[in-house]
Amino acid sequence: MTEKILDFFAYYLALVLSDGLSRMPEKQTSALGRFLGGCIFYFSKRRHVAYADMKAAFGGRFTARERWRLIRTHYENLGQMGCEFLRLPKMKLEDLKAKVAIPQADLFSQLLSGEQGVVFLTAHFGNWELLQKTPSFYGKSIQVLARNQKFPRLNRLLNEFRNDQASIAVSRGMGMRQLLRALRRREVIGLLGDQDAGKNEGVILPFFGRKTTVPTGAFEWAARTGAKLVPTFLVRSPDQIHHEFSLEDAIDCPKNEDGNYEIQAKKYLKILERYISRFPSEWLWGTKRWKYSWTKRIVILSDGKPGHVKQAEAVAAKFQELKTQYGRPGMEYPTQTIQIKFRSVWHKRFFYGFAFLLMPWIQGRIEWLRIFFADETWKAIENVSADFFISAGSSLVPLNLCLARESRSKSIVLMKPAFPFNLFRYDLAVIGLHDTGIIPQEAFRALLTPSTMEDEDLENAGRILRKELRDPEHAKVAVFLGGPTRRFQMELGDIEKLISILEKSSAGEGNYMLTTSRRTPEAAEKFLKEKLRSQNACQLLVIARSDNRPYIVQGMMAIADILVVSEDSISMISEAVQSGKKVIVLEFGNNELPKKHRRFKTLLARESAIVISSIEELPAKIRWAKNQPAGHLKENEDDALMARLERIL
Repeated sequence: MTEKILDFFAYYLALVLSDGLSRMPEKQTSALGRFLGGCIFYFSKRRHVAYADMKAAFGGRFTARERWRLIRTHYENLGQMGCEFLRLPKMKLEDLKAKVAIPQADLFSQLLSGEQGVVFLTAHFGNWELLQKTPSFYGKSIQVLARNQKFPRLNRLLNEFRNDQASIAVSRGMGMRQLLRALRRREVIGLLGDQDAGKNEGVILPFFGRKTTVPTGAFEWAARTGAKLVPTFLVRSPDQIHHEFSLEDAIDCPKNEDGNYEIQAKKYLKILERYISRFPSEWLWGTKRWKYSWTKRIVILSDGKPGHVKQAEAVAAKFQELKTQYGRPGMEYPTQTIQIKFRSVWHKRFFYGFAFLLMPWIQGRIEWLRIFFADETWKAIENVSADFFISAGSSLVPLNLCLARESRSKSIVLMKPAFPFNLFRYDLAVIGLHDTGIIPQEAFRALLTPSTMEDEDLENAGRILRKELRDPEHAKVAVFLGGPTRRFQMELGDIEKLISILEKSSAGEGNYMLTTSRRTPEAAEKFLKEKLRSQNACQLLVIARSDNRPYIVQGMMAIADILVVSEDSISMISEAVQSGKKVIVLEFGNNELPKKHRRFKTLLARESAIVISSIEELPAKIRWAKNQPAGHLKENEDDALMARLERIL
């Protein structure tokens, strides 16, 4: 009942407006249309979609202020077009001819001669409703495919407006056959070819750099009937009242057996991109043109911490495993990493609160963030556009959310955000089960941190590292030392005790390899260099501060049977467990680890993914671990994470 009432009012409102606008001078009508379009701009939610798509299409060609100006002009054009359309039933043919200039009049007349059918392929560009009236200038009619409106009474009225001046509007369904018959009779039809073809139809082609579906029906019809297919556009003149009719070269559409018209679609898209680039405010933005896209751009925001970057890269890498969408192949994930540097610690702290207040209004005001970031960072984020922003660590969450809102993209955060950002809902928040307190809604809770490590990576790294060992078959244990964190301290005496125990047990348990982290104290590094220089039990010593070869960690994991990891690093323990090897977490230091670290160890031990050991117990734990099977925690969590990524794709 409500729809019938709305249809009734819309129908009579259109009639009244048509009559009233037809009585007004054209300049006043145009001014009124632009004013109404400008007003609609401020209330339309689609302007946000239009802004994001324009930024994605043109990148840094326009500033934020210029983009908003173009989108507002676009709405003004739509308002003016609406008024022009409502005036059509009362306009005389001479008035229409005076509005439209046709520089290629001879060519246009020749196309309309009837020697063969013609498909005029246009777009939601300029005043496409007025474009269909141009054949009537030469006494010819055209049949056009019109989209059905929601309200039936209003839909019939609008089609009546279109049907004036020898233009015939047909609807989808039976109307499609009518258009095909018209082409076979060597008549003229008009089609719009710039919108998507849905998720299952058309061909998948890049349009302004993003692969999306493109309809090919116009090319197929031209091929089947021998009709000419001519891209056609109507461009508004600078005076805003007149228009210029433009014909492009016909696109050759030979008939083929497989029905593949990808080449023809590419040519049309190239022409369309050229027109949109020249007249960006003339095209119909805001229609979610890339709703079905096979290009998902990923931007990783890096805080410079290797562990955080690895986690973000791991999630980005998981996307690469999703090869299809809606059952169709061709997915691509161009990925960019941006190093985020604040101007100072105080800029970083102030930004946290400032971003929270600005976030609802950030789109188009991204330049307000400039004062907080180093110049090279600002240049990188100013014009960046993506489908997914990924960051790890709480410090980058505010920027992640701001950039996601600017581009209307999806936000993926790793690790629990701090207050008040832990109250937000994210497209994906990967948060450890060891984290407590207020957790974002629908967070993905995981025992392990995401990792890029695959079996093939381990094998390749192990193959390289084996060449550097004197006896790789006897290198049974790999030791990974961390360093102080917060109140946790790693004492030199504990490291000395550890090396002594490893040396004594090596005869029965096998040789070992050892690597430090960048947090390992310099005094401990100095001791290790001096002590292990002459110790046969240690086949490999790597000081991470001075040796950052990328294959070391994974190579050690590939070669060793048992991995011994100091208790201070959640990410290192996670990576060790994900290697599929037996893992011993070594407790030492001053026993001042954060509570979440202790919860993390307890949860993994409960799942039999790790064994917890003191330094003194290490030989016994190594002997015990030899006979225990490795866990499968990684596979289970990977499958669950992939399922979540498929949901948000």
